[in-house]
Amino acid sequence: MNIAEFVAAEAQKPFRWGETDCVSTVDRWIRSCTGLSPLAWVDREYSDAAGAASVLADRGGLAVLVNRAMRSQGFIKTGEPVTGDVGLIIHNGKLCMAIHAGNCWFSHDEHGLIGAPLSAVWKAWRIKCQ
Repeated sequence: MNIAEFVAAEAQKPFRWGETDCVSTVDRWIRSCTGLSPLAWVDREYSDAAGAASVLADRGGLAVLVNRAMRSQGFIKTGEPVTGDVGLIIHNGKLCMAIHAGNCWFSHDEHGLIGAPLSAVWKAWRIKCQ
């Protein structure tokens, strides 16, 4: 599945914690490309905002959790993200995970779809699709 097909399919899904939130959406992209799941490192499920907040609090916050999860699967940071890479972006004043979709960073949050400018990236990881 290419990035355009993935974004089109994900855009049809309603937001659900633990299913289509920013972290779950990015994890699904990574799994579809590489077969690896950084989210599996977390080893906890959540189905609401309180559950997500609990996971984040227990793991040191989103930035720490994502750094450790990505490292656990061997993903390398990049200073020059390209289409298909993933990153932590700043969206509406907070960090979230997103996928470089070519002309924007794509993801979901509780308010709907995210299409953030490429300049919103804070940290990114190279994803090499097989």
